[in-house]
Amino acid sequence: MRSCKGITMIELIIVLAVIAIIAAILIPNFLNTTDKARLKSDVQSARVIKNALDLYNAEQSKQISSLSVGAIIKELGEKGYIDEESAAVQTDGAAWAYDQSTGGIYVDISACPETIRQKVYNQLNEQEKKYVKNASGG
Repeated sequence: MRSCKGITMIELIIVLAVIAIIAAILIPNFLNTTDKARLKSDVQSARVIKNALDLYNAEQSKQISSLSVGAIIKELGEKGYIDEESAAVQTDGAAWAYDQSTGGIYVDISACPETIRQKVYNQLNEQEKKYVKNASGG
């Protein structure tokens, strides 16, 4: 009998099938985790912008609460209250929103993909959800 070294085609196919199964399980979880991290980053940015806006309004005689969100971020950046470059929204399809009645800065995810609006939003805690506006008005 001759001794063969190496692997057979069947062994190779089985290994590739196992790798494909593992990848099919891990990739959606990885994408969900990435979306969640981006949304949490935006929530933190909204907190920072809101705190900077409150500080600006307390220190300055001129209030900037009646401007658009872009103008508010620009004004806060020019005055040195925030780093304007780091105030960009990270979540795909999201945008900043401003509520004049409460003076709150929010992450508007109403235009985001359904997976973000449902799965990722539902994984946030109640404190984080206060800084997010979703399709259902939350």
